[in-house]
Amino acid sequence: MAYEVKREEVTQEQWDEMKKIAQENVCGICGAELQVHTNAEKGTIEIGCLNREHHGYIERTTYTQEFRRGEEIHPAIRDKIEKRMILPGGQPIGVALSMIQTRFPRADMDEPSAAIFLWDCVRLDLDPLLGEIFPATFKTKARDGTEKKVVQPIISEDGWLSLAARACPDEWAGPPRTMRLEEYLQTQDAYKGKTYEEVKEIAKEIKKDLCGDPEAYVWVAVGRRKDQDDVATYGWYKKAEEGVVAKNLPGNQARVRAIKRWVREVFPEAKSKMKAMTAIWMDRAGDVSDIQNVIAAEYHIVTEIESPKGKELILGEVKVGSAALAPPKLATKTQASAAESLAEVNSPEESIEGEGFNINLSWLSESKQALKWTDETMLSFLAGPLYKVSGKSVTEALGKLTRKQAEEFTREINSRVENQPKLI
Repeated sequence: MAYEVKREEVTQEQWDEMKKIAQENVCGICGAELQVHTNAEKGTIEIGCLNREHHGYIERTTYTQEFRRGEEIHPAIRDKIEKRMILPGGQPIGVALSMIQTRFPRADMDEPSAAIFLWDCVRLDLDPLLGEIFPATFKTKARDGTEKKVVQPIISEDGWLSLAARACPDEWAGPPRTMRLEEYLQTQDAYKGKTYEEVKEIAKEIKKDLCGDPEAYVWVAVGRRKDQDDVATYGWYKKAEEGVVAKNLPGNQARVRAIKRWVREVFPEAKSKMKAMTAIWMDRAGDVSDIQNVIAAEYHIVTEIESPKGKELILGEVKVGSAALAPPKLATKTQASAAESLAEVNSPEESIEGEGFNINLSWLSESKQALKWTDETMLSFLAGPLYKVSGKSVTEALGKLTRKQAEEFTREINSRVENQPKLI
């Protein structure tokens, strides 16, 4: 079942989230309406398709969304949508600015900041009046004491999906299905024979691996490009974020983050466009930490650190004559927080080469020995929900990791080795 809560434990927040899911989504398999109902046998309140074999939801699209994603719609409906749009340049600049200021009164934008926001919308081809992008305004002071307003654009879930659909019209196969992590696990063969309570305990372990919080809200987005296999991505919202990052339903925040991550991974064309815009925004933010934090939170997946030019980077390092792992050297000072597990080497022959990284084979061998893992164990770990890569050998599977995944992999293995019981 898609979402179930013990009847006596359901909170108002969970009830509101269930209603929101039912209003905005349909079954991801058959397109049927989602139902909130009571399961008397289990004593739970549930939401999902009445067919218990169906898992996941897909958004209930509007004519506006379909139009912005390249679908053919009736000309009369298209005309009505276009009359509501600011883009593509259908309004005089003065009228467009007034419309933006009226549409987002809480943003408190003056005309210059509204003009910059409008220009960002034009460059991204995202329309603020259609809910694809919206402004967050920060008031700052220049060195001479003059107050100014800096507007940071935030792209909505709908904006990301529209961006992908228009960037790759021939590859767009529709938005992804979304579901809670527990429901996603129930679709996997390895967990189909387990009870829901067992699945929830497994989910806690996965949540801890994903974000360090076993009680986090974690959602999964599953979808594909045309003629390709499904890709699953994860979005999470930690308990520590409640009431700080957003006031909306935390489960919905995790769902939206999963969809945004899915777009970035499945449609690198959209990601490439966003990398250029993110660089512009970071430059515009200057040294204002509040704006930098917003950019980092919203767009961190498209601001990955590049490898130092002309140098090979290797992950993992072993102390000579010891099974213990040495703390890796850092490539540069500025990369310390983002690439904790990188170490520079001049000869990567004894390593596994991947996308912008090399993994030290000696480190890998020592780590497997310390963990008492066989190659089969390592392959099973790599094929799990954290990395989702496979191969005939460990070397082949590791070579399929992205740079970011390789960093996470080495940190995880280092952590597991360090936590191994030590013999005195």
